[in-house]
Amino acid sequence: MLDRVLSSTARYLFAYNQTPAKIVLDPIYALVARALLRGEIPLSPRLTAKTFADDLYPAYREHSRKLQYFIEDWDFTEARPELLTKRQRGVVHTTTLGETSGMAVSDGFLRAFRTSRELASFFGTWFVEELNHFRGFHRYTELMGERWPKERVDAVAEIEFRAYSDDPLEIAACNMYQELLAFLVYRSLGRQLRDPFLAKMVTRFGKDELRHFRFYEDVVARQIKRDPSFRVTVLKVFLKATTPFNQVSGGAGPTLQHVANGLFYFRKPEYDFFLDHVELLLGTRLESLFETYFKMLAPTCEQCDLHTFRCACEVFEPGAPN
Repeated sequence: MLDRVLSSTARYLFAYNQTPAKIVLDPIYALVARALLRGEIPLSPRLTAKTFADDLYPAYREHSRKLQYFIEDWDFTEARPELLTKRQRGVVHTTTLGETSGMAVSDGFLRAFRTSRELASFFGTWFVEELNHFRGFHRYTELMGERWPKERVDAVAEIEFRAYSDDPLEIAACNMYQELLAFLVYRSLGRQLRDPFLAKMVTRFGKDELRHFRFYEDVVARQIKRDPSFRVTVLKVFLKATTPFNQVSGGAGPTLQHVANGLFYFRKPEYDFFLDHVELLLGTRLESLFETYFKMLAPTCEQCDLHTFRCACEVFEPGAPN
């Protein structure tokens, strides 16, 4: 019973941590992060060995230009949405919401980054690349027969988004976290889909998110090398699981449902990848912490009865349409 109460409390604290309650909750998250990182924790050997340019954007732009594509060029007549399970149809709406949130957050992020040539330049490229995701998912929901009405799209875009922080580097850390989770969910989802078109689209989007994550991670890692105390801010971001869903979902219940939709695809390979990058940045995996943390949020696998982040099943929904 105590576990259930703690889990329920943690879920709702998570759901509300970007509301006006942030002014109370943020110092608590920071206090917890500072306590978890107390003592002399050396920088990870991988981070110590890394070197970073003063401006990471030129290299990103050069690489990005070689990978440029336009979702309008894809042949959506190849899509077979009838092959999706009920759960997968639901997660398409979750990903559509996540990609639509870019319209709500864009002006705030750009304003926060406006005095950094590096971050502002990257954000401009990021927004153009993310438009593929926004337009791709909305086109796919039409093919599912579940098209979002204009009023619903506008309602998300017009949300007065509360800034994650006044510090552009903390916002970069928040964006790093959400790009990491997006990549991991897309990678896992793409392997489960039986519609080859959607699997290809989701996998391609996941590669975009991985590039975005790596850019932000390098910004954050460079700052940690300059100031190791910045690790407290990074851990606070991880503990808050900072994403736009808290503000664009329409309340605690829908927020937690979208989180559950995503965490269904957050399996052992994704969890291991996550911990590897926690260790890179913080110098410690904090595995017992994240074990407890994800147990409070993650659903249980219907095949092996383990929490999804501990599950290594190859097929998540046997008997799905084919």
